[in-house]
Amino acid sequence: MWYNSPMKKKNIIQNATQTALLFLSQYLHPGETAVDATCGNGHDTVALAKLGTKTIYGFDIQPQALDATKEALCREGLYSHHIHLILDGHENMRQYVKEPVQVVVFNLGYLPSSSKEIVTKTETTLKAISEALMLLKEGGLLCITMYSGHPGGQEEKDAVLSFAAALDKTRYHAVYLNMLNQRNHPPEILLITLKRGVGN
Repeated sequence: MWYNSPMKKKNIIQNATQTALLFLSQYLHPGETAVDATCGNGHDTVALAKLGTKTIYGFDIQPQALDATKEALCREGLYSHHIHLILDGHENMRQYVKEPVQVVVFNLGYLPSSSKEIVTKTETTLKAISEALMLLKEGGLLCITMYSGHPGGQEEKDAVLSFAAALDKTRYHAVYLNMLNQRNHPPEILLITLKRGVGN
């Protein structure tokens, strides 16, 4: 549980990554399945593995991102045949993931220390979120960290928030977290959970 984690001493509202991990830790239990929809440098995949996830599906369209993710997992002694790193867009996740998942995590934007020309796109992001919601188990969590400071980022964020606001309130809870007094486009978090008793 989160209260036994070393991360409990950090001021989590100063860091969007720590905030996201707090929520993920409350929804994900050992032995379950998760999706990292945007592997990037592997930080979320490693965090999911450390939380005891049995099966992880990780997606990215850049080979260097999957290489970095595998290296990060290997450094921590976490890489195994239960972790599937897939070179494809997250909008195609249901072509690979055939089982219900407990958690899906997105980090929108571009790969740090790489080309800022390669970014997540509104159209494919919305399709990926729809795919993720179809895979989500009752009581599962979709966690999206959004960055709006790069070209196209604000439009993508606005579209994602509009999508979430229109979700059926009898089936989903959607929560939006932002840092109101911070400058320079701080990351923001969207959380969507499928209510228990409604099914997919």
